[in-house]
Amino acid sequence: MNTPADLSRRNFLKLTATAAAGLAVSGFIQPAFASNVKVKKLALDAIPEDAVEIAKSSELVQNAWNYLLGEINSLHDAELKEKVLGLYSKTAPSFMERYQSLSSVKSVYQKLFDAGLVDPKLTPIDKLFPPLKDPDTNPQPFFSAPGSGYGSHHAYPGGLVTHTAVNVEITKSILATYRHIMDYEHGYDIAVAGQLLHDLAKPWVFQWQKDGSSLPEYTVAGTGAHHIFSVAEAIYRNLPSDEVVAQACAHDHPGSKADEEQVVNWIKAASIIAGVDPVSYGLLSADAKTLPTPHQQAGYIVHLGDHDWVLSVPAAQQSVAALKQVAVKVYGMSKQDLNSIKFNKFRNYIGAQYSFMHVHQTLSTKDPFIAASEIASLVVGK
Repeated sequence: MNTPADLSRRNFLKLTATAAAGLAVSGFIQPAFASNVKVKKLALDAIPEDAVEIAKSSELVQNAWNYLLGEINSLHDAELKEKVLGLYSKTAPSFMERYQSLSSVKSVYQKLFDAGLVDPKLTPIDKLFPPLKDPDTNPQPFFSAPGSGYGSHHAYPGGLVTHTAVNVEITKSILATYRHIMDYEHGYDIAVAGQLLHDLAKPWVFQWQKDGSSLPEYTVAGTGAHHIFSVAEAIYRNLPSDEVVAQACAHDHPGSKADEEQVVNWIKAASIIAGVDPVSYGLLSADAKTLPTPHQQAGYIVHLGDHDWVLSVPAAQQSVAALKQVAVKVYGMSKQDLNSIKFNKFRNYIGAQYSFMHVHQTLSTKDPFIAASEIASLVVGK
């Protein structure tokens, strides 16, 4: 498996050439790797606790990771491609070099508070930033992070790459649909790059814990902090303003005054954290109250593309509920075990090997307990 540490700029094109060629031949949208994925069965006591090892062992995760490398390689703008690769290679938040003292954290927190962008009841000052030993060292590789919080979508090691791959594919499908139906071309690079980078901060925000769960997420400017931090990092690393705005639209589109105000607030919060004037950068209009006009359509497309969660949140929640029953009745776990590393590594391994999407699809065809038992037996031996 190719990990971020292996991704030098020298070997990147060579590394992704095969994936890119396959995608070119496939035409419309055809990465069918998920349906053909092979699982690796392990005894319960042989499942590793380390999330990186679980992610490395998954063919599903490895294929999704290589797909994303191919999509980075598909970007036409060489400078943008280089910057996106750099962000995937080094997911540690570089902007945190600004916040190496308690006084600096207090200062930025006060600025956010004064602008109405942080609520102490929801996000106290000591929870503004997740733990980070060194802004030059990745808290974990991109490929091992979960797709979201532990009770949400793709919450298993490698879930971030499967989630991102789906959203990138949705984004490309939207672009292809307009091209196919209306003979209409739009900015491919900005839309795809915006989707590739939308969840950049999740390896930091959702760090794996000793009990096999991930850190809880706090909010900034009324949305999950990962969104703000991802935009802040894109700003700090000097991504094009069009890409930053498109990326910022992932959680909502500026189709109404109220919705645009939300996006503006997210950009303001990210700019405060990055230490940049959003007007001078070209992220906001001169009055700092609206997005630059005319609105670029890439932001709307990124928002539409970021909708894997509609299906994958209930899929994950219902799958985990069924797996808890199986863990107790088939694998002999106690109710106490369901909140411990014993169950968490069980569900993490099944998720990484098989995905909760596959589990949920099977649940929909037969009795959930029977279906979950059958799936678990394919991946985990007693």
